[in-house]
Amino acid sequence: MAKKSQINKPTKPITKAAEVAPKLEKKPIPPSDFWTKYVIAFLVFAVLIAILYGASLKYGYVLDDSIVLSENKYVKKGFGGIKDILGTESMQGYFGEKKELLEGARYRPLSIVTFAIENQFFGNKPIVGHIGNLLFYLIASIVLFRVLLQLFPPKENQQWYASIPFIATLLFVLHPLHTEVVANIKGRDEILTMLGAFVAMYYVIKHADYGGTKYRIIAGISFFLALLAKENAITFLAVIPVSLYFFRNASFGKMFYETIPLFVATFFYIIIRYSVIGYLLSNGKPVLDIMNNPFADMTLSGRLATIFYTLLLYLKLMIFPHPLTHDYYPYQIPKMTWSDIASIISLLIYIALGIIALKGWKKKTMWSYAILFYLFTLSIVSNLFVSVGTFMNERFIFISSVAFCLLLAWLLVEKIPEWMKSVPKVAGISLVSLIILSIFSLGFAVKTVTRVPVWKNALTLNTAAVTVSPNSARANLFMGTALFEEYKIEKNPDKQKEIVYRSGFYVKRATEILPTYGSALHMYSGIIAEYYKYDNNLDSLLNGFEKLLQKRNLLTIIDKKTGAVYIDQYIDYLKGRPDAMQKMPGFFHRVIQNFVAQKDNTNARKYLNMAVSIFPGDPTLAQDRIQLGQ
Repeated sequence: MAKKSQINKPTKPITKAAEVAPKLEKKPIPPSDFWTKYVIAFLVFAVLIAILYGASLKYGYVLDDSIVLSENKYVKKGFGGIKDILGTESMQGYFGEKKELLEGARYRPLSIVTFAIENQFFGNKPIVGHIGNLLFYLIASIVLFRVLLQLFPPKENQQWYASIPFIATLLFVLHPLHTEVVANIKGRDEILTMLGAFVAMYYVIKHADYGGTKYRIIAGISFFLALLAKENAITFLAVIPVSLYFFRNASFGKMFYETIPLFVATFFYIIIRYSVIGYLLSNGKPVLDIMNNPFADMTLSGRLATIFYTLLLYLKLMIFPHPLTHDYYPYQIPKMTWSDIASIISLLIYIALGIIALKGWKKKTMWSYAILFYLFTLSIVSNLFVSVGTFMNERFIFISSVAFCLLLAWLLVEKIPEWMKSVPKVAGISLVSLIILSIFSLGFAVKTVTRVPVWKNALTLNTAAVTVSPNSARANLFMGTALFEEYKIEKNPDKQKEIVYRSGFYVKRATEILPTYGSALHMYSGIIAEYYKYDNNLDSLLNGFEKLLQKRNLLTIIDKKTGAVYIDQYIDYLKGRPDAMQKMPGFFHRVIQNFVAQKDNTNARKYLNMAVSIFPGDPTLAQDRIQLGQ
């Protein structure tokens, strides 16, 4: 008779949790030798992080660093800005006012407070932020290692380097999906969330084992700080009690009792968030901007099909993290339907994962625990329950990747030796396991080392992005913008011309991918004006402006200083040029008629008034004046 599959059978470290882990009844706390016994492990993690991410210390600010750090007015005040950071929506320090850009707004002050503290002592220097990220990543990795030692206590005669906790943490440190979190200073919110959540988990388990009010207090404070870093920590309200069930045989009552400090911390966090934001999840106004809500124009069916496609990509990237990109905006992730095979496959895989998790619940299998950890931590960023503002992002599964690293480590340490008993061991681990671990470790390390330099500056980052994400309107716009910044500082006229035309190529591509992309339309109007400096082709300039003005979203992007649309400013510049004075009445007439055809009389009158102020008696505009009652 064929042997039954062991996939959902109890495994030694899990099913014997009640035997190998501390009992629920309280007992004296043994002296800890953690910091002395595992000092070599800490050095391994530290050296690897330095090798993998050391180059980032020379890099500058990129992406949202400007919002939370380099151009945040509260951060620039140092200690003086902390009160404002804690008392306002997290984008207000950059925009100067509360913005309703994303569903649910953002209240993630903890990392921004750390930036303010750094600014107080060291000034606005990117190297300080990068050093901070590396240190926090190291601390978070050590805390992960400590928690895993709680769940998988060392076996007799087992070397620490051949244990599940060390191998899982090693894989976590090396994983290329973490490059965005570590190499991008803004990613500190993810690291602090993980750090706070796992510290809370450690002390909840420690209290369950030994008692002690101080552990409950520390757990509550740590969890509160994790929530202040990012609301994703709330998923540990499920992860931690489930961990108690699997590894401490806790009853449901015990699970709830031990996590009371976390619920108290969550209660206070929600009160503070509500007092700052003014609502919990929604202000009742839907976010219609595709770049901040890519599902805005989708049906529910299409939304779900697209979401499950991204969930499939998450699984793929955890196992095989290539290629990587920071940009999954519309429409690098295409709109999917249930006729797309990838969405169907993903749905079937996740149904299978759910079944495996449920079947293994009673027997407390490792498969079940890892799947539940992954699904719980993924849920809040999946777009299934709340919109996160983009289709997906690699940093979103920073914490979720722990599940993959843990499951792989368990397979290498426990299952492969069980399946291949005749295979010899090397350094306390099966030779087959060692080979597999070496392949993953080397592959992860090489990918991370080659990925980190992408984060050097805006140009390197976006050059890589448009290669991997050619169908992202945002990636193309950001590439064009990065090139335009290079154009502004270039001194060689020939190189200037080459750069500005390259910039225009990418920005135009962004407008083609998403014709309603206001920021891209605004940027392209400026680039068209730069073209005019080189070709002096006024017809091309005015035709370009005319086409752009047909896009209503262009008029939503105004200059922060003047409050005007860029095209309006350039028209004012053209007033003194004789060739322009001859052709502009016809240009105005066509623009006005385009707005009339769109039944947008407000903008039609705006441009009519502008035209009349320049050409008060021009007959070309007579029809427009009559039509608009002027």
